[in-house]
Amino acid sequence: MNTDFANADPADLILRPGCREDAPGIHELIQPFVAKSLLLDRSVEEIQRLTAASVAAEYRGELIGFAAVEIYSQKLSEIQCLVVKEGFHQLGVGKKLVAQCVEIARENGIIELMAISSSVAFLKSCGFDYSLPGQKRALFIDPSAEGKST
Repeated sequence: MNTDFANADPADLILRPGCREDAPGIHELIQPFVAKSLLLDRSVEEIQRLTAASVAAEYRGELIGFAAVEIYSQKLSEIQCLVVKEGFHQLGVGKKLVAQCVEIARENGIIELMAISSSVAFLKSCGFDYSLPGQKRALFIDPSAEGKST
């Protein structure tokens, strides 16, 4: 099915918990974004594991979006594998997925939820920022980039 949400009824959008059976479809859904280096490639088995705390978006029975919460500890979790199918961007689907991930973290008593993405403006529009007020900031290094540190 290849529909365009912009010309259709938003009431036909359904958010539901992700399930292991969604994994092959999610794997297929992320591939165009993996090819553009916008998402990490994940095996079907990795995606199955992520569905334990996740949300899927369907439009008229078609899987068009997904996001998962990887829970590291009661203190920290991360949004992973956030994807919305082309043709369904700029319609609020991603924001709805992120809001559900925030709710998953809240329901699990998680203190901090982080997201790592190249879409900083999108995440900021969802309420994310570089650090929590009064908190330390996370710094990163690419350990595979030998001798390239400054």
